[in-house]
Parts: sequence; C-alpha cells; structure tokens
Amino acid sequence: MLLMTQHIIIKKINSPAPGNINDDIDFICKSLGYFSPRDKQDTAGKIFRLLVKNACQPGTCLTSDEIAEKLNLTRGAIVHHLNNFISAGLVIKERNKYRLRSPSLQKSIEEIKEDIDRIIDEVLKIASEIDQKLGHYYR
Repeated sequence: MLLMTQHIIIKKINSPAPGNINDDIDFICKSLGYFSPRDKQDTAGKIFRLLVKNACQPGTCLTSDEIAEKLNLTRGAIVHHLNNFISAGLVIKERNKYRLRSPSLQKSIEEIKEDIDRIIDEVLKIASEIDQKLGHYYR
C-alpha cells in the first residue's frame, strides 16, 4: 500500500518501563511527534490508543462522531488530530471512517518506514545528480 505522506516526525525519546501497554502506545505516539504541550486533554493520545487497540478487530473503522462519543471529546478536536495522523500516513480514511493504516501497529510502522526509505532514496538520487552537475564528488 502506497500512501503519500506529507509530514513525518521522528523523535528520539526514552523507552518506557516494560509492562504498561498505554505507556508503550504513548511512547510510539511521542516518538512520532503526536504529543504536544498544547494538547492539555491528551486528545491525540486517546485517539491513537483507541485506534491501536481496535486495529486487529474486524470492521474497526470508526467515524469521527463514534470516536468523539467513545472518548467524550468534541468532533472538531477528533478531526484535527485524525488529519494529523492521516498526514503522517498512520491513519487512513475510508468512506468517512478512520482506522489504523494496517491491521497491526507493527505493520503500520513498517509501512511508514518503507515510505521514509523511498523518500530518502529519492532525495539521495537527486542530491547525487546535483553533486555530479556541480563537480562535487563524495567517496
């Protein structure tokens, strides 16, 4: 599956202590730059945890209204964060319903890594062409 990601953030943060699934999910969310000091209600984390925990169940697509109802948050806040997840390639929207990119979190992260690798390969190719045109050589 090829998704055109627009904005990918990777942050190096300390891993959580083992044993707490919510801390582990939050670690991934933080590593991908989704937690912000401005998000006082932890909306991004709540949405991400819900989507991850529902990922392997059949028919797990949820509307923004369903997510808002389950999390007791406004639909506007939900849509804002869902759009950020979509932009990063972690969530997809199908017929006004949202779900994690793949049936598992690991597969979703692997696919994002493949996206990043394709982007970096293209950037390196163009950088090499520029260097050749300018007579700059790297060994």
